[in-house]
Formats: sequence, C-alpha cells, structure tokens
Amino acid sequence: MSVPLLTQLKRALLELARSLPQWLRRDFIWTLLAIPCLFLVVMYSLSRTDVLGWQDTSVCKQAMEILHPSLLAAATLISLAGWIRRRDAALAFLGILCAAALTRELLGQGSSFVFIFVLLSLITYGGGNRESIATLLQSPWATSLLGMCFVCYIASQLLDRGVIKRIGWLILFDTSWRPPYASNLEEGLETLGGLFLLIAAVFLLVLAGKKRDGVG
Repeated sequence: MSVPLLTQLKRALLELARSLPQWLRRDFIWTLLAIPCLFLVVMYSLSRTDVLGWQDTSVCKQAMEILHPSLLAAATLISLAGWIRRRDAALAFLGILCAAALTRELLGQGSSFVFIFVLLSLITYGGGNRESIATLLQSPWATSLLGMCFVCYIASQLLDRGVIKRIGWLILFDTSWRPPYASNLEEGLETLGGLFLLIAAVFLLVLAGKKRDGVG
C-alpha cells in the first residue's frame, strides 16, 4: 500500500473514530440490540431442550454453516444486482463488503486478512467519497442494521476466542466454568450477523429505488 493510500486510510480511520460516538448518540437505533439478546435466549433454550438435536453442538454447527453463507450470498447478490440496476455506489459498497464476508466464511479464518483488507479499503474509500455512499450514511436504519452485523460478529468472536469464558472466570473465581452451549451461541450470532447484513441490503435497495425515483 503506497504512502498516499496509507495517509488516506489514517485520515479515514481518524474521521471514523471521531464520528462514531456522535452516530451512536444521535442515529443508532438502540432497540435493535434487543434482537441478539432475545436470540441468545432462544438459541440457549433450543440447545438445552435438544430441539432439532442442537444439544449436540455439531448438529447446530452444520445447520449454521449452511444458513450463514446462504444469507451472505443473498446479501451479495441483492446488493450487486441492485447496484447494476440503480447505479447507487452505496449498493456496490455494501455488495463488496458482503462478498468479502462470504469469502471469509467459505475459506475459513485463514482468509480473514482478505476481509480486513477489503474493510480497510472500504473505510478509505468511504472517508474520501462520503457523498457517493450518502444513501447508506444518511439513513439511521441502514447504518444501524449494518452496525448490528458487526455487533453480532464481534460478540461471536468474543465467544470463539474465549474472552467471555475468561470474564466468567474473573466473576465466578472458577477456571472450570464454560459458557453453556458456547459453540451454538457463537455460530448463531454469526448467522444473525449475516441476517442483519441481508436486511441491510434489502433496505438499502429500497432506499436507492426511492432516491432514483425522487421519492422521500
């Protein structure tokens, strides 16, 4: 990455860090956080009562490994097809992000560097071309749905990396404690993140259509 690009990335990251608190206070739809909380309760209940055979974590994992990529593929298709039809750069922006997430899911964690590279590239582009992705940035619902995708993915990684487990150790003073059905909850949160991404793609497509037709 050249020096000018690194400078642009640094500037974009600083701008993102400055604008994030304001976005959280003014535009983020906090009630959406209730969805993953309720979802975790449902996932735990299904696992504990062995509905769908999910007490066996491998059964749940197999189901989520089919559903999650399917959601990401649908989000990618809707975003990129919408961009071709509407010619709104915000849809291409989201489509590239969806495609990167799908690539990481299909190729495994070893390809995380591809997702990180794409994410940083999108942040750099967005920092210098805010007007071209205004359809996304100016909609509290669109940005909140996209934000919820990252909330779910980060939460799933906290489970996967054992962070939640170690926090439990500190609280309970018991290093034998493990989050019950942690694998199911982790896989479920990833899938929920994919669902939020799909909903964001559909929502953005509708917004782009209204913008092009001069509605709203």
